[in-house]
Amino acid sequence: MQSVGFGILGTVFAIYLKDAGLSEAVVGDVEGALAIGSAITCLALPPLVARVGYKKLLVVAALALGFSRLGQALVPGALAIVALGLLYGVGEGTMMTVGTAFLAENAPPRSRTHLFTVDFTLRVSAMFVGALIGGFLPDVLGGVGVGELVALRATIVIGAAFMAGSLLPARHIEHSDPAAGLVSYRESIKAFRSWGRLGRLLVPETLISFGAGLSMPFVALFLKHRLGASVDQVGMIQAASSIGMAFAAFGAPWLSRRLGLVGTVVTTELLSLPFLIMVPLATGLPVAAALLLVRGVLMNMSWPVYNQLATEGVPQADRPLVVGWVRFGWSIAWFGGSVLGGRLMAISYTLPWYLTAGFYAAGAVSTFMLLRKVRVEESSATVVESQP
Repeated sequence: MQSVGFGILGTVFAIYLKDAGLSEAVVGDVEGALAIGSAITCLALPPLVARVGYKKLLVVAALALGFSRLGQALVPGALAIVALGLLYGVGEGTMMTVGTAFLAENAPPRSRTHLFTVDFTLRVSAMFVGALIGGFLPDVLGGVGVGELVALRATIVIGAAFMAGSLLPARHIEHSDPAAGLVSYRESIKAFRSWGRLGRLLVPETLISFGAGLSMPFVALFLKHRLGASVDQVGMIQAASSIGMAFAAFGAPWLSRRLGLVGTVVTTELLSLPFLIMVPLATGLPVAAALLLVRGVLMNMSWPVYNQLATEGVPQADRPLVVGWVRFGWSIAWFGGSVLGGRLMAISYTLPWYLTAGFYAAGAVSTFMLLRKVRVEESSATVVESQP
């Protein structure tokens, strides 16, 4: 349900802000506020996992995501919209941190690549549905006499309802009882043993996140205001990208068996770069849509493998902290990228794409340089690191 909401809002939210008279810089600031809220949550959350358990945190995340987007659709003024982005970031940070650790904890090592792949596929398939809803619902409402801005606002409200409604299935998650007593952050740090893995994950994660923040929050604006796409066309393009990623993700386990975890991540990221560079050069909507589709498929199909790389072989007690710090790094870098990207997009809809490609290339190279010694032992299906 959350991913349906993500799909709806990914289609219309930035367009709504722009059509409401706000600038690209405000769109970037909203993304930046989201990232700050997410970063703080990712740091503060790991000790709470042991205290309150996954289920309650997922319910809180659903409420934060839903009510923040609802508020952003209804409140006037850029300041309030940006401030509510902080609350949205709390929900997103909780989902990013808790979700990955929960999946890793509840699957045997040999099944984790497949579990992450199925999870990724289900989420992007739901985003496909959401993107279609986000694209066509404003047209449907417009056909019965609703103004364009009101139709976009109503669509955001529906997306927020899907996000908040995800608390219903979250309430039925079965999980072991949380540990009794308060687990302090200091105690978690003292017990943490995975500093090496964490440091090597943070470098490529932050490079790629900063690059993504420069352009990805503004895809809908690029399509509508540079290439003249309608909202329903934006929705169809976003939906096609989602379904393409869903199908491509099934190839991730096959690639990981042949190229290894790191080889799969680096290869797919590098292959996406030529298509990314050609996006701002496109003069027609069909060409741009095709380039975005291929780029998105190649860049994102290895994320299930990357999630496994981040958690495999890490002690169970360390996983929430590893994921939390990695997501913290991602969020801080996304903050910087999106705030800068919003200001660059106000000047040029092309320059940020080239900068994104440069950061993606640096992220892929650093992934290989820092994580190439990590391998999966077939006999035990655990990740070990070669010693120099």
